[in-house]
Amino acid sequence: MSEPPQKPQDWQAPDTAPHQDEPADRPPPYQGSYGSGPAGAQPLPAYPQPGGAQQPYGQPAYGPPGHGGPGDHLAGRWARLGAALLDGLIVGVVSLPFLIQAIRWDRLKEISESGETATPSDMYDIPRLLIGYAVAFVLGFAYYTVLHARWGQTVGKRAAGIRLVRASDQAAVGWGQAAARQGFVYLITIGTAVLNLLGPAGGLVGIAGLLDNAWILWDARRQALHDKVAGTIVVKAPSWAPNPYAKHPVPGDPGNL
Repeated sequence: MSEPPQKPQDWQAPDTAPHQDEPADRPPPYQGSYGSGPAGAQPLPAYPQPGGAQQPYGQPAYGPPGHGGPGDHLAGRWARLGAALLDGLIVGVVSLPFLIQAIRWDRLKEISESGETATPSDMYDIPRLLIGYAVAFVLGFAYYTVLHARWGQTVGKRAAGIRLVRASDQAAVGWGQAAARQGFVYLITIGTAVLNLLGPAGGLVGIAGLLDNAWILWDARRQALHDKVAGTIVVKAPSWAPNPYAKHPVPGDPGNL
C-alpha cells in the first residue's frame, strides 16, 4: 500500500483568521462612486410631461392633468368651480344692500297699479345705482386681492382645499400679482356691462369672459386667462403640504410672543 504524499517542510496553512484591527463581518469595499449607486444599477424611470418632455420620478414637475400622476398637485377643476361659487355668493351678499338702496320702490308700486311699462330709470335711481356698483366693485376687488396676497386663499379656496401661488416657483404671490389677476377679471366684467349699454358689441366681451374661465378645461397647467396674465397657478393645499404664506418666526421679534 502506498503512503500519502508528504507535506513540504516549508509549507504553512493559509491565515484565514481576521486581524485584530479588522472585524470579521466587514463588507467588501465599495467599487462605485458616491451618489451614483451600485455599479450596474439602472436609472429610475421617467414619466411623460406636457409637451413630450420626460421628467425623472422624485423631481418636482407637473403630471398629466386629471390623471393623478406623480406631479399632479394642481387644483381640480371642480374644486375651483366650487370655490368660485362660494366666493361669488359671499361677495354678492355683502354687496347686495348697496344695490337694493337704488331701487325706486314707490315708483314700482305706481307702475304696478297703473299697468305702465317700466323703464330702467323708473325702476332705479341711476346715480345711486352707479354708486352701489362702485362700492360692490371695491368690496369685491379688496376681497380677492387682499385674501390672495395675504394667505393665497379666499374663503372658497380654503373650503375647497386649494391655494393660489406663483406659476414660476410656487411661492407666495405678491400684491401686484393679486391685483393684476383680479383687475383682469373685473376689466372684462365692466367692459361687458358698458358695451351692453351701447350695443351688441358687449356680447363679444361677454364671450371673452366665458373663455377666461373655460381656459382651465384644456390648459396643461389648468390656468385661466387671468392666471396667465398674472403668472399664477392654483394648487392643492392639504394640511401636510408646505404653506408658502406661513410666517417664519424671527428671533427677538415681539410678535412671536
